[in-house]
Amino acid sequence: MGLNAKKPQTSKNHSFWQSLRHAAQGLSFTFQHEGNFKRHLAIATIVIVLSAILQVAKTEWLWLVSVIFIVLIAELWNTVVEYLVDLLVAKQYDTMAKHIKDVSAAIVLVASLLAVIVGLIIFVPYVLQILA
Repeated sequence: MGLNAKKPQTSKNHSFWQSLRHAAQGLSFTFQHEGNFKRHLAIATIVIVLSAILQVAKTEWLWLVSVIFIVLIAELWNTVVEYLVDLLVAKQYDTMAKHIKDVSAAIVLVASLLAVIVGLIIFVPYVLQILA
């Protein structure tokens, strides 16, 4: 193989376990290379610990877990879009590529705002009760 030779594309996954392994590799890659994903996981950990300490209700847990996963999914999709755009424009500046990446980042921002709103709705009454 020459210096520029590429490995052939892998074939379709043949089992659930193979698919799961590839998904785990994707999560690992994202965790290793994307600082925002690490920050979202750190905040999610704080929210989970705080929720356990405050003993939030089951429905509140459902909301919190849902918005945590929405933010993480949005961040994963944003990462995919960024890599695809960079691949397509060969890391050269392109105005449309910038707009695409900005809109993708906006998806994460909107998901994060939803998470903050849900967190405030759930946690403010607990904090006020503690302070009273």
